[in-house]
Amino acid sequence: MPRIFIAGDEQPRARNDAEKSVVHPIDRQTVIRSFSDSTYPELLDIERQARGFFAWGLAPRMEHIENWFRMTRGDFILMGWKGTFRYCAKVLGRYQNERAARAIWGEETAAEDLREYLFFLSEPIALGQPYAMLEPYLPTEIGEFTHIDDDIVQRMVADFGSVERCIRRQLLSDAVGGPILDVSGIIQLSERELLRLQAFEPDSGKSARRQLIEDIIRRRGQPGFRQQLLAAYDFRCAISNSNALDVLEAAYISPYRGTQTHHPSNGLLLRADLHTLFDLGKLAVDTQQMTVLIADDLLDGNYRLLAGRPLRLPQNPELRPGNDGLDLHRRLAGL
Repeated sequence: MPRIFIAGDEQPRARNDAEKSVVHPIDRQTVIRSFSDSTYPELLDIERQARGFFAWGLAPRMEHIENWFRMTRGDFILMGWKGTFRYCAKVLGRYQNERAARAIWGEETAAEDLREYLFFLSEPIALGQPYAMLEPYLPTEIGEFTHIDDDIVQRMVADFGSVERCIRRQLLSDAVGGPILDVSGIIQLSERELLRLQAFEPDSGKSARRQLIEDIIRRRGQPGFRQQLLAAYDFRCAISNSNALDVLEAAYISPYRGTQTHHPSNGLLLRADLHTLFDLGKLAVDTQQMTVLIADDLLDGNYRLLAGRPLRLPQNPELRPGNDGLDLHRRLAGL
């Protein structure tokens, strides 16, 4: 289970440092020159995943060092100041490196303030939400660098299915225009559809049966949108090529912003299990090659066969998925 850390430093210097390494990528040569040759393969992997170098670091104080040692690859970092979450990213690697810290954040920094306990990040996602958006789970008063207790993270997982989904729903819903993924659940059946479903149900078990049907329809996506995707993809999954109609679902790519979102270029037709993996950030698309990317923890199972598989695209170029939305999804997933 990933951990959550919050960097809430209110000092102007911290915001200046964030400009150098979080808001903007770090110069590649600055990073490469600051590390030994033995770390070069690791750095290349970090650069590939983040499409550049992004980093944050902690000064050599005991509480910071303890948090730094807790940190592992895949943990979440939320950055904020003035009561607002500003950025979200994932940890890609951590290194104690005084030389790199001075090269990134300033040669003249005093030793007690030097961010030598640094960690590289996935490409940060810009936010703009007040701390109160996660108030049921996270404190609204945040220190310089805070580790969120594991039991709180477990509550988030229990309520949302994963930490990623909680962050998407709570912090990205308004910041970028709507829920990033799995928005089919917010679409309600029309009254006419409900009446049609109820008409053929006996009284006994009607409520449970109707709820099951509603859940299936919601999960498949808005009916009109799903029909467009079925036609665009020739009734086959964009990844697996499956033509089992009952398990093909409409997955949104970019944030939900109302009816204008229901365009085939903003969706993928996916088999139900692949839709779930897409929602969880376990599966993404490399838009340069239009091939499938999968999370490392799927490489040991059957899904490893999907890695590098070309995405099936509609014949009509206007109906093909948009790169911007796919890139945003990939950044959030950290793949």
